Amino acid sequence: MERAENLARLIAVTEALSAGNDDTESWTSLLQTFFDEPAYEATGRSRTGLSISRWYILDKDNPNSVISALTLARENARALRHIIPTEMWRQINMLHGTVEGLTARKVTLPRLNEICESIRLGCQAHFGVVDSTWYRDEAWLFHKLGCELERADQTTRLMDISNFKLMALGEDGAIPTGAWWNSLLRQASGYQAFRRKHRVNVDPADAAAFLLFDSDFPRSVRLSMLQAFSRLDDLETDYSAPPDQALVVARTALATRMQDRPEALVGHGLHTYLDEVQRDLNGFANAIASRYFGSG
Repeated sequence: MERAENLARLIAVTEALSAGNDDTESWTSLLQTFFDEPAYEATGRSRTGLSISRWYILDKDNPNSVISALTLARENARALRHIIPTEMWRQINMLHGTVEGLTARKVTLPRLNEICESIRLGCQAHFGVVDSTWYRDEAWLFHKLGCELERADQTTRLMDISNFKLMALGEDGAIPTGAWWNSLLRQASGYQAFRRKHRVNVDPADAAAFLLFDSDFPRSVRLSMLQAFSRLDDLETDYSAPPDQALVVARTALATRMQDRPEALVGHGLHTYLDEVQRDLNGFANAIASRYFGSG
């Protein structure tokens, strides 16, 4: 569900970046953000905004699409129906049915923002049901842990989406403007919160620092990371499930990375830093999978 919501945010940001047209560079940035260029090329589709957005929303053969993420969530929920709240099962079914009912003809560029907002609100309703109904046992802890890691990773990708365009243009590429960061903050649901701290025009470095390091913004990488650490501490305390050495090392590496801020949070320096944070998040997630699920 977290993946589906963040995909909707990324598609909406790309639509804003392309100014509502089929700007190939902007939509290619979305493919590059997920390293999906080879998979998309294999479909034989053209690199238009409409085609790429349909691939990310509707295509069941694309494992990184909204409908694939919702189908997987529904299958997992079906297997766990005996331990999850009935309301949670119903909400997942409702949203899955809504997206499955979309046809290619209904997904158009003028309607893209409306469709993405509908998906986002459906996912947020799911998280509300989870927080208000699910018994706080170890299953809930792992669910929250997974959501927080996914959210941290997707926030870095949301921030990085314009930087792939910058990389393609080289050192002379235009750094995203304050107006673009305004749009990104809105898609990250952080515009109002950012304005409470910064009342003048958006400075790109301030916006990047807010999304990465703010300890009070729910979608920041830092808060997601701290909450994930807290879930691990709860597992160790409440269920006598301490982390192994590999997990301790991965956790320390991620915490150290978040303390080691680059001097300039714009342009190429920001892209490099986001890439490093993504690698540390992947290492942390793999260490958790290896420790608690015997995979990774």
